[in-house]
Amino acid sequence: MVAFSSVIALAVGEVLLRLIPIPGVAYHTYYFDDRTGGKYYPRTTAIYRNARGDFVERRVNSWGFADDEHETAPATGVLRIGFFGDSYTEARQVPLEATFVRLIEDGLNESASAFGGRVNGRGEPVTRVETLNFGMSGRSTLQSFLEYEQWVQRAHLDGVVYVFCENDPGDQIEVIKRSDIVPYAVLDGDSFGVDYSFVERYGYKNSHMHRTWQFFKSNSLVLSTLEGRLKLLMKHGIKMKVTEEDRAGGRGGRGPRGVEPSSWPSDSLATHGWELFTRVLDAWRRDTAGRGLPLCVIPIPREKEVGKPIGEQDAWAARVGSWCAAHRVAFVDPNPAFAAAKAGGHELYYDHFTVDGHRAFADAFIRQSVDWFAARAPE
Repeated sequence: MVAFSSVIALAVGEVLLRLIPIPGVAYHTYYFDDRTGGKYYPRTTAIYRNARGDFVERRVNSWGFADDEHETAPATGVLRIGFFGDSYTEARQVPLEATFVRLIEDGLNESASAFGGRVNGRGEPVTRVETLNFGMSGRSTLQSFLEYEQWVQRAHLDGVVYVFCENDPGDQIEVIKRSDIVPYAVLDGDSFGVDYSFVERYGYKNSHMHRTWQFFKSNSLVLSTLEGRLKLLMKHGIKMKVTEEDRAGGRGGRGPRGVEPSSWPSDSLATHGWELFTRVLDAWRRDTAGRGLPLCVIPIPREKEVGKPIGEQDAWAARVGSWCAAHRVAFVDPNPAFAAAKAGGHELYYDHFTVDGHRAFADAFIRQSVDWFAARAPE
């Protein structure tokens, strides 16, 4: 009777949680990966809710990303562009069809006449562009590069876009990122090595028992919610109100942030973060060049810097642009498009990009790089 009642209670709770949009209730779909740290459990659902009531539900494909399902081998005549980055690239805050990755695909295919006489990486005349979203919340530049290494051949990519976010230089340093379940780059001679010590700490997540529990939890709101609440209870006990430390994720707002260059606690730490970042980016540049693939970097504009010339911003984007120019890597500056959209009265940000923000970002990319990506000259 106890077992039967428990099953009925869980089933009723599952139905209620799926019907009633409660903020903070979502599937815990984390899937441990000893290469990149993790991604989503394949074929699950990612839920987003915000304070003003927006609700977005995205399906996770068999590769573990909140994107459409893609065949491993592209169709004849398709030019494939892979987008790599963090939560701005993943873009769970809007429906899939409104993300800049999808809008870029739509926009490039509307200009299909520009592909005349061009070929993709398999020597086929290009008739259509297909964009693939490999974005994942919390990703560092290193994690994105490691993800790229796993998919560049398997997904038959013809072009690669790295979407730079201002926190990326800080994400290369553990004291700033403050996560012990991801790989970190370490300086090694004139290149870098990868610290995979997190695998020793969390290798148990590869066990059959843990994978089984993860499978059920990733497909059940009630199990995800129970686990999350139990962890909070064990960590904090019973609390009657939310404190500022809780709002800061238990960190009390302390520690270096490493977002704007001016916010870094020391020049030496900023120099170290920049060195790690550029070494990873240079390895990415050399790998794509060796494969004959075009690489493009496009930064996420910081909201308070929109409209300022890139050289006057308290942002890393200007340094990234200079690095790209020095190393002959394509760089797209979306700031003019954002400034124009802002002047037109469009809301571009609300917990990442709004639908209009994605549209402005996609427009900037299409205008500045359609020829570069779509016009692969026959060899």
